[in-house]
Amino acid sequence: MGKPSQFPPGPITTSCLQGREQFRKAFKAFSRQWSQPQLMKLATAALKDNVVHSSQISGFATGTLKDPAPKVLYALGVFNEALAKGELPETLSGLWKDREVMRTPSGAVMGPGEMFLAFVGALDLGLSNAKEIPLEHEESVSAVFGKWARLTLASKGVDFVVEDHQRLVKAAASFKGLLAGKTVKGEELIRDLPVIAAELGVEEGECWDVIQEHLHQLTTTTNG
Repeated sequence: MGKPSQFPPGPITTSCLQGREQFRKAFKAFSRQWSQPQLMKLATAALKDNVVHSSQISGFATGTLKDPAPKVLYALGVFNEALAKGELPETLSGLWKDREVMRTPSGAVMGPGEMFLAFVGALDLGLSNAKEIPLEHEESVSAVFGKWARLTLASKGVDFVVEDHQRLVKAAASFKGLLAGKTVKGEELIRDLPVIAAELGVEEGECWDVIQEHLHQLTTTTNG
């Protein structure tokens, strides 16, 4: 058995804990632009090396990968740079064109060095107050927020089923799922909140309050 963990944790440990959490937020939004098989296929083609695996993708996105091997952070940085430069196989262009890359707050593309520094908390990605809907609550949030959105539209006389359906879906892709009672990815919903709010005739903050209230209820129920 090893020595007991230091308590309270020292500055390096604290920095790494905070870094892993911010990296989780950044990587989750980045990786969910693809399915896991798509991301692995693209990474392998770009890197000419099979070094990014499904367990690592899941671990980074959920924060359960606590001490990743240096190789995967190096690989992700090289892949991110290649994506930014468009230096990926043209035969797979349907998977990589118009996709967003991971960036620092200044807008710089994150390479291997930035990946490592962000993961250990030495590089602040500015995500401490970023809106987020946890993966495990996306279905529930979509159901509750979708119902609220449909009721709000109906109260304003908007025919979201027939006449105004196409306009709404064109305005914000999230409406396709919300109006049909289907799950919407958290990142997509948060991205579309300003447009959704405008279509509902409310402030964006009111939409986020509905989501936060539900998340708080879920957390209270779980902890209780």
